[in-house]
Formats: sequence, C-alpha cells, structure tokens
Amino acid sequence: MKNIFNNLKKSIIPILGLLAFTSCGDENDFTPQQTFEGIEGAANVKFVHSAVGPNGTNFQINYFTGTEKITAVAVSTGIPIGMGYGAQYPIPINYVLMKPGTQPLSVKTPATPAVTIYDGNIVTEKNKYYTSFLLSTPPSVTPPVYSLYQLNDDLSVTDLDETKAYIRFINVISNSAPAGYDLGLLKETSIIGATPVVTKEVYTYRNVTFKGGDEKFIPIEPQEPTDTRGYQLQVRVAGSPTNVPGTTTGTTIANLANNPASVAFVPRAGRIYTIYCRGIIGGLPTATTNPPTVTYITNK
Repeated sequence: MKNIFNNLKKSIIPILGLLAFTSCGDENDFTPQQTFEGIEGAANVKFVHSAVGPNGTNFQINYFTGTEKITAVAVSTGIPIGMGYGAQYPIPINYVLMKPGTQPLSVKTPATPAVTIYDGNIVTEKNKYYTSFLLSTPPSVTPPVYSLYQLNDDLSVTDLDETKAYIRFINVISNSAPAGYDLGLLKETSIIGATPVVTKEVYTYRNVTFKGGDEKFIPIEPQEPTDTRGYQLQVRVAGSPTNVPGTTTGTTIANLANNPASVAFVPRAGRIYTIYCRGIIGGLPTATTNPPTVTYITNK
C-alpha cells in the first residue's frame, strides 16, 4: 500500500475512494488506523449529508475535490448515484483519506449535467480526523444556501480509559429554537424480562444551539457485550422535563426509542460516537419533508 501511495500522490482521492467502497459493514471491528495502515501523512474526513432542500425536501449529493469524485459510485449511463439525506461516507467507522492542507471541495447533485450547490475549500492537517456536515439555511431562505460544518475528531480519548464509551451531541437543525435543545440519555436498569424495569436518565446535554455542542467526546458507561437494549435518546425543547420513555407527545421533538422497532443506540466500550439531531422544525413525518430526527454515527 505504501508503494501505491508514493507512486500516485497526485491521484490520492480515487484510490482511497476505492478502499472505502470495499470496506466491511458494521460487524467490522477495524479502527480507522487499522483500516488504512501504511498510508502516512493523510488527513481523515468523514462526510455527513444533513442538509435539507427547499421546503425541507430530500436530495442526493456527491463530493468532489477538483474533478475527482470522493463519494458514491460512477455510472456510465443514466443518472449518477449520490448520497441520500442523512447518509454518511464512508461507513461505518472509516474515514476518507485526503491530501492535507487547503484543498478544493465541491458538492454537486447527481444530475446530467451535475448541479453545484457548494464550491469552496476544505482545510485539514495531516494525521488528524474530522467530521464534516453539509448544512443548509432554514427553509424560509429561498433559495437555500449550503455550507460545511467541520469538527475535529480526537479519537485518542479512548486511550484514557478503554472501559468507557465516548459521545458528543451536535445540533444541525437550521431553524432551531434560539435556546437550543437538550439531549437526554435514558437507560433501563434491569435485565430484559425482569420486573420492575426502571429507566433512569444517565446524562443530559443542555441548550445546544444550531452548530452548537462541544466537539470534545465525553465518557459514559457502555452496555455490556451481551446487552443489546441500548440507550434511548430524547431531544427536547431546552429546559423541558424528562418525558416518560416511549411517549411521542409533549416536549420531546425527536426520539430514538429503546425498542425492537427502532435501531437503538448501544454504546460499546472503547467506541466513540457523534449523536446529532437534523431535519427542520415544522417538517412533516413523510419520506420527503423532514421533521427533527436524532441519530448517531460511529467515529471509532
């Protein structure tokens, strides 16, 4: 791999894009360092599509550096394929390796010809890790304006205590309330099937505004390897009380419930996660108009 990298420095993105496409799924236990072992001096970027279109609708995108496509696959006929709203690239814990420094970066919709919605630069440093969110202005702004929101990912925090899981909470809802939102993490304290099942709130982020939240990861207690129940994530209007787990009314604006019908957040020891809320306030619960949603990505 090192010889390939040295011989093809000028075309680093296409080669690394191929590596990302051939990576394994969530059962893969590689760390980013193991996945790309032998490639030295690159910057590491994870891209997240969290922008909504006019009136909160969905659309697909591709990232480019210069004329080279970073994300998705190339097609010779028909409409090109792009990342859907809410998607990340690459998945699950890998990063795109890029030439460090200031590099051109554009975002285009997959059309023939492609339509550029963002054209600027990305600034990185070698051997560092980043998460880059694509954002849009509130739906009241017509036409929408798109931008990048880049966070530093300090993956070394697990070196402090590998028995903990690590999280942070980021708000990318462009028409958020001025006071922001609170994130509650709720956990069942008894085993499945036992009586009673007590749910307690183990941590709360408070008053996280648009593009707000600390980029640093904090430790929490992980789930045991045999426990698949996970935590419930509730995004609430700032200052509102804890809701009864599983309710959909009241002051909870987004809920990732701890039940079989949803993908629970199950933090594991030594892992690092970015929890974030996206969508628009006032959006409809349909496939194309996006209400607030809370979800997460795995950084390591």
